[in-house]
Amino acid sequence: MAQEPSSPASAAGANQPANATTNTCKEKRVIVLDPGHGGKANVAGSSWNNAVSFTKVLEKRLTLEYIQDLKSHLESEEIQAIFRGKGYCEVKIIMTRTTDVNVTAANRVKTATNNKADILMSLHFNGFNKKSRGTETYYRDPKNGSQANAGEDKKLAQAVNDAAFAAVLAIDSGAKNRGVKLDSQTGHKAVSVLRDPGKGLSGKICRSCLLEVEFIDVQTVDTYFVSGPQATNNRSAVMRAVARALANVL
Repeated sequence: MAQEPSSPASAAGANQPANATTNTCKEKRVIVLDPGHGGKANVAGSSWNNAVSFTKVLEKRLTLEYIQDLKSHLESEEIQAIFRGKGYCEVKIIMTRTTDVNVTAANRVKTATNNKADILMSLHFNGFNKKSRGTETYYRDPKNGSQANAGEDKKLAQAVNDAAFAAVLAIDSGAKNRGVKLDSQTGHKAVSVLRDPGKGLSGKICRSCLLEVEFIDVQTVDTYFVSGPQATNNRSAVMRAVARALANVL
């Protein structure tokens, strides 16, 4: 499972002086986006790749492409308007990786910690038997430790899962909702990237979740969301829905 800050468009008022937010902006927030996997070797808490699509596209490539799309939506005027409506003068969007490198789970979490993130969302894809389908989202099981805000994490996971599934279903009637689950229900029994990163700029513990968009080893899923003629548009539609969900729960 996946450091590099980036500078999104500011949500400050258009008529303010260029440096106004430096002095007057109080309600800032940070969202850290984590594209799963990456690179060519496993590192602590993060395999370089797991799932492979029906047309042999690697999960690590898709996670980066989807997260880059999600970042663009979060920085769009549509989503920035939601942030302004909530009273946030700046919302910074940061990715744990921007290239094909692997990052340890600890360093993925550290990106959120160091930047005082309010939300850390990791994105992955499933692959199993070329038949299983569904969207699912995980959050940290209190029994696994490093979990001080399970209720808030669950709400975040539910919002993200609902948005992603609805968007996938609007494109593919064969979509299934696998729901929100504890990380103890994964094959790993615990997911390190879902450990509490610490307090965000809001003063509350950063909320974390991990979205598994779909099973990319299924031919239909590959056609709709990986390699088909509408895959790029479909990816954008799903990530726009997730962006709106994140903005509404921030």
